[in-house]
Amino acid sequence: MLLSKKDYSSWKEVQDEYEKYQANLLPMTCEDIIDFFEMDFGDEEQWPFSRKRIVEFFESNELMIQSER
Repeated sequence: MLLSKKDYSSWKEVQDEYEKYQANLLPMTCEDIIDFFEMDFGDEEQWPFSRKRIVEFFESNELMIQSER
C-alpha cells in the first residue's frame, strides 16, 4: 500500500508511475485514512501503517510512504 500527497491529474497517471497500481481512493484527510483503516482492517496491528506513522506523514514534507503489508 502506498499513501501519497502528490497531485495527479488522473488514475492513469498514477498507474504509469507505479507498476503494481491496482486502485486508488479519493483524496482523504489524516482522520479519514485512520477511520478507513479502523473500518477496513480493524485492530491497528493489522493496518498497513500505524496511526502514529499516518499522523507523522501528514505533518511532514514527505510526499509518499509505502508498506509491503
